Amino acid sequence: MPGRRAPLAVLAASLLLLCGCGRTLLVGSDRTLSVALTEYRISPQSIHAPAGLLTIFVHNDGRLTHNLVISRDGQSEAATPPIPPGETADLAVTLGPGTYLVASTILSDQALGAYGTLTVRQEPSG
Repeated sequence: MPGRRAPLAVLAASLLLLCGCGRTLLVGSDRTLSVALTEYRISPQSIHAPAGLLTIFVHNDGRLTHNLVISRDGQSEAATPPIPPGETADLAVTLGPGTYLVASTILSDQALGAYGTLTVRQEPSG
């Protein structure tokens, strides 16, 4: 039935647009997130989180050692130690509202694309 396929196609396209193809993550009330590193990417590349304590589980999915550094205006706010391939590190950081750079800073990682943004918003009082 051709008439039924059109609404399904529109729904599928809408879901892809809303999900952002997995590149943006909204951190929930548990204030935790998982980040994966490779030689050329941090995933997710765009993160939105509430201000305050944030716990990040960082997994190195790459073949080389990586780290995760959170910085703002060129100043490091928090960083993991170097993470060997296949290993995970936890990072707990308290952040105020603003936009932060998240990047792997070992060797040329950042220049090769291993970076993203973390947008921290003030939670409404109430």
